[in-house]
Amino acid sequence: MKKVKTGALRRRLSLGMVGAKSGVNLLGASLANLWVSEDQKEAHRTAALEREARRFVEELGRLKGAYVKIGQMLALYGEHLLPSSVNRALHTLEAQTTPIDWQQVSIQLKPEFKELKIEANAFAAASLAQVHKAKLGDVSVCVKIQYPGIASAIDDDFKHFLQMLKLASWIKSARHLEEVTKQLKRHLIEEVDYRKEFNKAQRIREYLANDPRFMIPQYYPNYCTRDVLTMDYVDGFDVKDKEVQSLSLERRNSLAIAMLELFFIEAFDWGLMQTDPNFGNYRILIDPSGSNDRLVLLDFGAVHDLDTQFQNALRTTILGAWQDDQQKTIEGLIGLKCLTVDDSKAVKESFAHFCTMLMEPFRQDFTAVPKYALNTQGVYNWDKSKLLQRSANLGSTSMMHKGFSMPPSDFMLIVRKLTGVFTFVCAIKAEFNAYQLLETYSD
Repeated sequence: MKKVKTGALRRRLSLGMVGAKSGVNLLGASLANLWVSEDQKEAHRTAALEREARRFVEELGRLKGAYVKIGQMLALYGEHLLPSSVNRALHTLEAQTTPIDWQQVSIQLKPEFKELKIEANAFAAASLAQVHKAKLGDVSVCVKIQYPGIASAIDDDFKHFLQMLKLASWIKSARHLEEVTKQLKRHLIEEVDYRKEFNKAQRIREYLANDPRFMIPQYYPNYCTRDVLTMDYVDGFDVKDKEVQSLSLERRNSLAIAMLELFFIEAFDWGLMQTDPNFGNYRILIDPSGSNDRLVLLDFGAVHDLDTQFQNALRTTILGAWQDDQQKTIEGLIGLKCLTVDDSKAVKESFAHFCTMLMEPFRQDFTAVPKYALNTQGVYNWDKSKLLQRSANLGSTSMMHKGFSMPPSDFMLIVRKLTGVFTFVCAIKAEFNAYQLLETYSD
C-alpha cells in the first residue's frame, strides 16, 4: 500500500461510501426479490448481505487502525449485535495486513534514529503499526513504527464506525453496541501510546526474569517514543511451523503448559494481562539440546491492568467453574458485571454452564467428558476435544435466553485471551490433563 488514509474526513468518506453503497445494494436486492419464488428469496437476501459484508470488511482492512480493532472485537459477540453474515466477514479480519511504503512511516522517526540502519521493506504489518528489521551497530534489532495519523483518528473512527453500521441497517442493538465500543475505545487509546507499552514490557520482563520458559526482547529506550519501539530482533518459529509441530509430544506439552500457566499468573498473581493472543505476538525458540524450548513474548500494546475488584471476581468465576460450583461461578459473574442479582435463574445457570464447560480440561474426573476428547490412555486431547466449538455453541445458546445482557468488553477481552491460549494449545497438538495447573490456586 502507498499509504494509510488519514484525517477524519477522508476516513469517514471511505467508510461512509461503503455503508451507503451497501444500503443501496441491499435495497436493490430486496426489490429484485419481488420477482423470485418464495423459496429463493432467503437465499438471494443472504447472498446479497454476505457480498456487502465482505466489501465492508475489505475496506476496514485497507483503512487499518481502530476500524480493524473494532471489527475484531465485535466478532466476539457473535450474532447478537450484528447479522450472521457480517459477523462471519468480521472473523476474516487478519491481525497481519499489508505494509505501507517506507516514505509514509519514516516520518515517525526522530533525527537521532539515523544511527539505526533500518530496512525499508517491513517484514510484518498489523492494523496499527508495521515492523522493520534494523542494525544498531552490530546488534540486530526490529523497529515497530505506528502508522501516521492512526492515533489521532481513534475518536472519529469509533463514531463513524457506528454511523456506518446504522446507515447499512446492520445494528441489532444500538445501545449494546455503543456500550461495547465505548469500553473498547478506552483500551485502544492506551494501546497506541508506545510509552505505556514500553513500561508494561519492562514490568513483565522483570516478572519473568527468573523463569527460563519465557523470553522478552530487550528494548532500547533511546530509540523508543510514543510512536516507535525498538527492541532486539529475536528469530524463532510460529506455533504452526513444521519445526514446532515435529517436536516430541513431551516438548510440545511443555510449551502448551507454559502458555496456560502464564494466563493464570497474569489473572491471579499479576493482575496484568496481555489480551491480544494472536500467534504473531509469540515466537518459539527451539533448544537444539532439547532441554529448554522457550516462548518469546513480542507485543505488549494490549496489556491491561485488572483492578482489584475485577481480578477477585475473575478468580471467583474461574475457580467456581473449575470446582463445578454453580453458585460460586454466578457470584463471580455478578462481580464481573456479566450478570445481575435480578437476572432470571435460567440466564444465571446458562452463563455458569458456559464457564464450567471452558474449565473441562482442568477437571480431575473426566467421566462426563466426551470420549473423543480423550486419547487411548484417557489423557485430554486438546485439539480433538472440539472444546472451543462446543463452548461457542453453548455461549450462543446462553445469549438467546430472555433477559440476557451483553457482557462488558473487559470480560470479553479475557474470553478472547483464553480462547487464544486454548487455540495455541490445540495448534501445538498437546495432550495432557491440566488439573494441577489450577489446583495451585484452589481455596
